[in-house]
This record gives sequence, structure tokens and C-alpha cells, in this order.
Amino acid sequence: MKSRIAYIDDNIDNLDCIKLIFKDQFDVDTFHQPETFLTEFNNVSPFAAIMVDIHMPTIDGFSLYEKVVEHSNYNGCPILFISGDETDAIRIKSFSLGAVDFLNRHMKPDEMMARVNSKIQFFKKLRSIVEFGNLKVNLTLLKTYLDQKEVGLTFLEFKILWQLISGYPEILPKEQIIEHVWGSGKVLDATIYTHVSNLNGKLARWDHEIVGVKMRGFKVSKKEKY
Repeated sequence: MKSRIAYIDDNIDNLDCIKLIFKDQFDVDTFHQPETFLTEFNNVSPFAAIMVDIHMPTIDGFSLYEKVVEHSNYNGCPILFISGDETDAIRIKSFSLGAVDFLNRHMKPDEMMARVNSKIQFFKKLRSIVEFGNLKVNLTLLKTYLDQKEVGLTFLEFKILWQLISGYPEILPKEQIIEHVWGSGKVLDATIYTHVSNLNGKLARWDHEIVGVKMRGFKVSKKEKY
């Protein structure tokens, strides 16, 4: 059974070209409008990779990337930007956001196929499950389970949770969390507290919780009632 990949681009010729390149190895779902992709994203089974054009008129590729990684259906698959624009600013922004690769639209088909395939294979090989009390974390699928029941976390919530679990029982400074989760220092304290509050709400049945340590950061702590 072929793996499914998605490609979003406002240029129909580009969509046809990518579908032709990848059709022998993958089932390729193409989307002419980012809005259509986001609507379908609620209903489709997980993709093995998502390829995104950068310059689109309604929602640009960078904005679409941010919407995808925040989506509860995102499974952590590689997201690759594709563009004919190879300026340093575009490439730097692509990688700073968290894309796993930047593909030049004029790249030879064989090289493009090899690079996408290598990212997919790496993603599949990283399957790992970690248990923490009554919480189970699947690091490949980016899914979280409490008492065997899945909890819907956004990608950012998942990354915050994993950073804190990985650092247990240490206190993680908010600067460290920002670096690993957002990759940028321009994140308001209120943003972090909102995500932590949402996490604790979704993980209310967890035998641990995330607590803030004044002027120092956050840590995972076992609940007293347990």
C-alpha cells in the first residue's frame, strides 16, 4: 500500500507536475487552495509528508505551516516547503519555522524524490512510545493517551509536554522551552501560560501535572492526591 502525501499550490501546472513525479511511489493528494486542504485535513487519514508552496495569494505557505502544526490531526509527518524563490530570507524562515527541507522547484525529479522519501523513511523509523505514570506518549505519531484513551493535543502542546517530560524532574526555564518549541525568543509569557493551562485541562486525569515555578520556569510534578 502506497503512503499518502499532500501537496498544496495555487498553480495547477505545478500540482500536475508534482503528481506526475511522485505518482509511482506515493498516492498524491493535490490541493489548489490552502483553505480546501485545511477543510479536508479534518477528515483524511494521516499523511506521510506534506509539501507546501510558499507564495500563495490567500494563505502563504508559512501561515499554512503554522495552521497545520497547530491542528489536532497533525501527526508530526515531515513538512517540506517547495518554491522557485531561493533567497536567503525565504530559506532561513523555512527552516526556522521547523520545515524539514526546502525544495527548489527546478530541482531534478530524482533528487526531489530521494529527498522527500528519505524524510518519510526517517519519520517512520523514529517510532517510539514512552510511558509516564498513566500517560503514554507516541513520539512518532505525536499522539498522547491517558488510561489508553487518546487525548487530542495540538503540535505545540505536544512539544511542550515532551520537553517537560524529558526534563523531569528538573525545572525548565521558559527560555529553554521557547527555544525548543517555537525556535524564537519572541514569545509572550502569556502564550506559554495559556498553552500550559490548556495542557493541564486536557490532561486532568494524569497522575502528574505541569506547574509553574515563580521566576524560574515550569516542571512536571506528581499530584499530591496520587
